[in-house]
Amino acid sequence: MSYRKKISTLLLIPSLLLLSPMSQAVTAGGIVGITQAWPANTGYDKFSFFQQIMNDGGPKSHYYWANQFYYGKNEVGYIGLQNRSNNVHAYNYSIWEAKGWKSGNCSYFSHEGKGVQCQLEFPWKVGRQYKLDVIKKGNLVTGIVTDMMDGTSNTIGVIEVEDATGKLNGSIGFVEEYSQENAQLSSCYVMGTQSSVFLNPKGNDSIEAKQGTYTYGKCNDPYVVQAACNGKACINTVGNLGGVPSPYAPRVPIVNDKDLQAETISSVLDKKQLVVIYTGDYYWTPNIFFPKPDKNKWKSIFVDHRAGYGTSIHINGNVTQINKGQQLMYLSDGTQWNIVQTK
Repeated sequence: MSYRKKISTLLLIPSLLLLSPMSQAVTAGGIVGITQAWPANTGYDKFSFFQQIMNDGGPKSHYYWANQFYYGKNEVGYIGLQNRSNNVHAYNYSIWEAKGWKSGNCSYFSHEGKGVQCQLEFPWKVGRQYKLDVIKKGNLVTGIVTDMMDGTSNTIGVIEVEDATGKLNGSIGFVEEYSQENAQLSSCYVMGTQSSVFLNPKGNDSIEAKQGTYTYGKCNDPYVVQAACNGKACINTVGNLGGVPSPYAPRVPIVNDKDLQAETISSVLDKKQLVVIYTGDYYWTPNIFFPKPDKNKWKSIFVDHRAGYGTSIHINGNVTQINKGQQLMYLSDGTQWNIVQTK
């Protein structure tokens, strides 16, 4: 997604949250991308995007289901639905390099570029299909969301852009989980369960774009994220594994009946945010020595003990015993390793 720009989602998190100390580890960011191919050398006065959110991730999630559009010479904006956690749903509509706005709850932004962002908190419904229109008339670009079940519409904003810009000419879609600061996730394996459908968008109410999809980003694990398309729509899902890493998570190698040294764990953890230590009857270690927490701030170690013998974990200057069937997730805050809830 080389053209993609993004307004910092810090703008969307209450200021009280930003003042809280960080206590988690992962901002998942972009998860699913949707390509949208329009006929070549064609411009439009209107793009209509169609979205249906089947599962919004729940009250602890921060999801954005977005449609990014282009006009003129790679001028960029986006429009989409958001779950802002705590049962707050919203519409978000933004354009980079915009001059101002004529209506809507809008403001200027200056982080990661500059432009105008318009927002409307609105209780859109899970399971319903919504049409998101971007209409460009001269230097005014209007964002409108319509509930396809009851026909009600809401104008998010009318944004003013430069006079010389041209027609709408391209678009993509994406899904991201943008929990930040104190709301960050302990790992990619506790993202709220979501599923959504992006139907093929239309230009000027008649020309239909073709779509494709892919998964990407720091949480791109096939046990967590899936995406597929048919001729008319693309669907994607994010599964909550309850904190238990998938078989694709990076493992720390163990030599049977030998201590697992901190250096061995560090060699894997240096390049990853989370590593897994699996033990079993033929890959058992009597002692696990954790690396120093200060060099692994906001990184995680998951211990899944399946061996019949117990193992001693040497951590924070203490020793703790783990027995068969126990699973423990540890997160470094830079000072010590802390046990975190996996669900």
